[in-house]
Amino acid sequence: MHTHMTIQEFSIRTGVSKSTLRFYETKNLVLPVKRGENGYRIYAQHQIAIVKLITTLRIADVPIQDIQQYILEHDETARQTMMHKWIGTIKKKRDLMDISLRFLESDSIREDIYLIEKSDEKIIWFNAQSPTGKFGEHFAQRAHALKQCNIQINSYYVNYLSGQDLINAQIGFGVANATQVNGLADVDCIEQMPACICLALPFKEPLTHIKAGYYKLMQYAIQHSWVPTRSILEWYRGEDYTQLDLLLPVIQVG
Repeated sequence: MHTHMTIQEFSIRTGVSKSTLRFYETKNLVLPVKRGENGYRIYAQHQIAIVKLITTLRIADVPIQDIQQYILEHDETARQTMMHKWIGTIKKKRDLMDISLRFLESDSIREDIYLIEKSDEKIIWFNAQSPTGKFGEHFAQRAHALKQCNIQINSYYVNYLSGQDLINAQIGFGVANATQVNGLADVDCIEQMPACICLALPFKEPLTHIKAGYYKLMQYAIQHSWVPTRSILEWYRGEDYTQLDLLLPVIQVG
C-alpha cells in the first residue's frame, strides 16, 4: 500500500477537492508531510482520517478555529469537552430550525403573530395598580428614579396579576445584566429572565381593548400546541411607551 501520495491522489482518496485541501493548508489544518522534488505537495496515509474529521466538522458548521484547537489538543478529556460543546450548539440550532419551520407551517404571519428570540435580561419589577392602559404615570415615575441612579433602561414591561377594571400588575424595567441595583427603594423583585423564544403580537388597538390581544395570542398558542414557559408580558419600547407587543415566552434557549 502506498503510504504517500500527491495532492491529486489524496483528493481522490478523501473526496475533497484540491482547492479545499489548499485552503485547509492555509489554516494549518492539514499540511503536506513534505514536498516532492518538483515542489508538489505530498500527503501521508494517516492524514486521510484527519481530512474526513475536518470535513464532518465543517458540515456541522464548527468554526475553523475550533477545529484547529481540536486537532492540536492531545488531552482526550479536553477534546471530549469541546465535542460536547459542539453537540449542544448543534442541538440548539436544530431546535431553532424546528421551531421556525413549525411556525411557518402554521401560516402565523397572516395572523400578525411572529417569533422573536429574546436575549437574557435583568428585569427590575415594581408593584403598581391602575385602570387598564393607564400605567404610563407609573412608568414615568419609576423610570425617573432609576435614571437618577444612573441606570440605563432598555425596555419596559407590564406583567398582569389580577383585576378587571382596576388592574394589579408589576411594571418592569429591562436593564443590562451587569447593572448594579442594590439600594433601590420599593423594588418588588429582580428577575433574571433567561434567553427565550417568544410568540409576539404587535398591538395597535386602543389599550382599553388589550384584553382581546391577550385572548388572541393565548388562543393561537393553544391551537398550535405551543407550551408557555411563563405568562404573557406587555413589552413597551420608546420613551412614550407607544410601541407595544404582547410576548408569550414558549421555549427557553440555552
